[in-house]
Amino acid sequence: MQLTPQICQKSSMYLNQHVTKLHADSASFYVHYWGGKPQHHGNVMHSHPFFEICYVAEGEGRYTNKGVTYSLQRGTLYCSKPGGLHQLQSESGMLVLFVAFEIIEADPRGEVFQLLDKLTNYHHLFIPDAEQTPPVLLWKSLVLQAAERLIPFPQLIFGLSHALLLSLISFFYQNSGIVTTSPETDTGFISIPVKNAKAYIVAHLSDKLTLKEVGQAIHLSERQLSRLLSVELGQSFPSLVRSERIKRAAYLLSFTDMTLLDVAQASGYETVHYFSKVFVEVLGITPGKFRKRVVGNKLESATIHQYLWLTNGRN
Repeated sequence: MQLTPQICQKSSMYLNQHVTKLHADSASFYVHYWGGKPQHHGNVMHSHPFFEICYVAEGEGRYTNKGVTYSLQRGTLYCSKPGGLHQLQSESGMLVLFVAFEIIEADPRGEVFQLLDKLTNYHHLFIPDAEQTPPVLLWKSLVLQAAERLIPFPQLIFGLSHALLLSLISFFYQNSGIVTTSPETDTGFISIPVKNAKAYIVAHLSDKLTLKEVGQAIHLSERQLSRLLSVELGQSFPSLVRSERIKRAAYLLSFTDMTLLDVAQASGYETVHYFSKVFVEVLGITPGKFRKRVVGNKLESATIHQYLWLTNGRN
């Protein structure tokens, strides 16, 4: 399927005019915008309160999300979560398909609502080679059909559009990588102070963190915070910081081409030697071997999970 700038322009005009609310029994969505932008050279750092999924149909560039930069090429599929700072850049220009949406009606106990909720806990929503996958083929089909302006048959476009969103959500859930929660705490009660403490720790992993500093940031005493972490997470403050740092490191090793030194420093370790020592203690494998093993499995999320879950039992 060849997507030309003219086809993308016609498709975007039709979809943005006629396909903004998608209603179905499983879930209903509000689409903020559809796009098919040729020669996309990028944008400024920004965030938005909804999901935005992008597919690179042609060209090369860079995608920066929460301080991590990914290489973009033809076939790349990625998702920006609500509230996450991100930016797109390309010197030569790219042809990018994108859709921004939020769920407006769904049973909180239903599968679609739960999948979207789980996606918000994933660090990694980036799939480097999705060109021949069902969601992308469906997306291209939608673009081509919408470009024909099939107004006598709007139900066809609506059906394809709703199916596309469901397909993308399911695809990211099945194929994207690293969650921020652990098996023990994913379904248990986590208080607001502990959530705030974890959020602060994750946001400052490259800094020297202390229990006192985190406690002050969330307005708790060191003793109160230490007790809450022990009761709700079963971890001490040092073990929590270490596990989050190793998760960050494993994430960067898996999905970026950053050097070991850059990964170490971004994860809060001043030297590669000490970083490697802790990495081996937690995961039982050196950072270099971990990267080779993950890349050798073509970034399969199951391989990454196999290692990352170990951080919850080795602290």
